[in-house]
Amino acid sequence: MTRTKWMRLVVRDPADVLRWASQQDARQLDAFRYRVIAGREFVSFRLVPRYPIQIGTSDIIVVAHVKPRRRQVLTAAVTALWRRTQQCVVQAAASLKPTTPADTPLPTAALYQFAAPRLSSRG
Repeated sequence: MTRTKWMRLVVRDPADVLRWASQQDARQLDAFRYRVIAGREFVSFRLVPRYPIQIGTSDIIVVAHVKPRRRQVLTAAVTALWRRTQQCVVQAAASLKPTTPADTPLPTAALYQFAAPRLSSRG
């Protein structure tokens, strides 16, 4: 059974991942992936070191989470606040909308009692 060694990094810039990887004693770097999930940047890659790993695998999967900068955090907060405000405004406008006759339900037709059918002779 092969085991996978995972390593998690928190970096300030996606380029810091490559700087870190170049400082490691790596034989091979491959399978790079860059993703943005919910506004957060993730970089992952496979690192094969020159030194032996004690858990019985030959490679390490590195997942790096890019720590957002203050400007990114502020932009995300302002955007979220703007969306929330827009939702409240739309809901308030919908509640203040005047009802028109087309919006009011029509009364159902009244039931009428018809006279009993007559017996008529047709000839």
